[in-house]
This record gives sequence, structure tokens and C-alpha cells, in this order.
Amino acid sequence: MASCAASASKAALSRLGTVYVSKNRSIFANLAFEEWVFHQHNLEENGDALLVWSNDPAVVVGRHQNPWLEANIPFLDANGIALARRRSGGGTVYHDRGNLNVSLLTSQKQHCRPRNLRRFAESLNRHFGVKIVPNERDDMILQPGDRKISGTAARKAHGRAYHHFTMLVDVDLPFLKKTLKSPWADRIETNATRSVPAKAVGYLGQEVVGVTVEEVQSVVLDTFRSSFEKSVVIESSQVPVDYEKLTWDNVDLREWKWNFGKTPKFTIRLKDGRCTKVEQGVIAEVDGSVEADIVGSRFDYTLFM
Repeated sequence: MASCAASASKAALSRLGTVYVSKNRSIFANLAFEEWVFHQHNLEENGDALLVWSNDPAVVVGRHQNPWLEANIPFLDANGIALARRRSGGGTVYHDRGNLNVSLLTSQKQHCRPRNLRRFAESLNRHFGVKIVPNERDDMILQPGDRKISGTAARKAHGRAYHHFTMLVDVDLPFLKKTLKSPWADRIETNATRSVPAKAVGYLGQEVVGVTVEEVQSVVLDTFRSSFEKSVVIESSQVPVDYEKLTWDNVDLREWKWNFGKTPKFTIRLKDGRCTKVEQGVIAEVDGSVEADIVGSRFDYTLFM
């Protein structure tokens, strides 16, 4: 990946780029908007695309993750925090209005996460007088202190790719950590993708007092637009018409069968020591015995509290 970052810096300005700014505060609407951009944006006619948004509190798991392992679901329920599963891989992240979400769509040939992160980090460093350094995991690290303020994920299909990343601007770190601390982490066995804990988590406001998401968004947009001879900015509070039901490939991004039912099979140890096998979010077996009252039903954590 280092070679793609080096070669692209010598390229001439591209002709046209497109910026989408979502004003919607729903994580489900914004993930659906991102899917619409990924599938429907015309790269040949309208150039590379950038989508940015901030939404109400939510925890977002990667496509191949286990939400019961990655999130504190009782805490989410008690605090009205949404849980969503995105279409890309990678680890679990917390979102709220103090977090900027950035999604960059290019052709698969032009896809280069190190280059993207280097460009945005350099711009943020110049503008705010900070030191943000991308690492080998394609995170952005705020120095000093090796504080992770941004994580990366990507998706590739049909000759196109998006690179999306978070940017923590202003966040309640103890609250964030509670949302991501599963009470069952030591009781679940699974082959699902596990999030890799950061050495430390931080946010830009620790170094730039009073910084806002809007200021960071402005820098991100200016950085993207500087690569093009011409760019257009489209602001919208509505998901495009094809996404009024927030669906893609017959998947409703709000539905239990997507957010929980797509979980890879796992085994959870109950308080009494018995093991429960769960497949596609449904209880398949309880320690080798058939228990008609719960086998075949959706996994409900309240049964095991």
C-alpha cells in the first residue's frame, strides 16, 4: 500500500469531484445513504465522491462481528443508543454528534487508504497545529500519548471501493468506553472478527479546546476538493428516493435479522456453567439438551443476566 500512497502524490488534478453532506442524524439513514453512494454514484461522470455525516448516539459493528461480544447491549438499551451493523468489515465504533464520519468512494484501482489518511492528517495538522499520525493499521493517532482518534474500514466490489473512517472531535470518553464494554466478553466463544483494543483513545478537542465537528468537516471537505479542478457539494437531509425503506439487496438496515441475525455462530456460557449455542442470532442448543422453551427463539440476553 505504500507504493500507491507515493505514486498518487505526483498525479495531476482530477477533473471533477462530488461531495455529499448528509444532514440526517439517523445512523440507519446515513448507512443507507452510504450504500446508495457506493452503488449509484457515477464515478465516470461525476468523479470521486466524499460523504460526510454525524449522527445521534450509536454503536456500529463491522459486518462479521458479534454485537453481544463487542457492545454493552444492556447499557445501550438503557440509554436509548442505537446498534447498527455496517456493510464493511473492521471493528466496532461509537458514534455521536461529536464524531465526524467520512466515506471516500473511488474506483478500486485508485483505492489507497494510506494516501487518504496522510492527506487528511496533514491538512488537520496544518490547520489546528496538532500532530496526527496514521499508523500501519490505518488508524489516525493523536500525539503525544498514542491516542487513537480515528479508525478505518473499507469495502470493495464491482470495480469500486470506499474507504471510511471516523474522527473523534469531542466525546465523553468514559461514556464511550461503557458502550463498548460487553459484560459477556469472557463468556463468549466465536470465530467472529474481534475488535483490536487501542493503546489509548482520544479526541481532537483534547488538544484544540473548543474545536467543533463543523470546523473539522470544513477542513476535510477543503482537502478533498483541492484534488479536483472542479467539485460540487450536495447537502441533503433525506436519504435518496431508492432508500426510503433503508434497504439494499432486500436487507433493511434497521431490522433485527440484519443487526443481530447476521452474527456468526457463537457459544455463550451461562451463569450455571452450561453452554448455549447460537446460530444466526437464534438459540440452537443448550449444553447438548433440548429445552423447548428457548431453543429456536432469538437470543435474549435478559435470559442470562
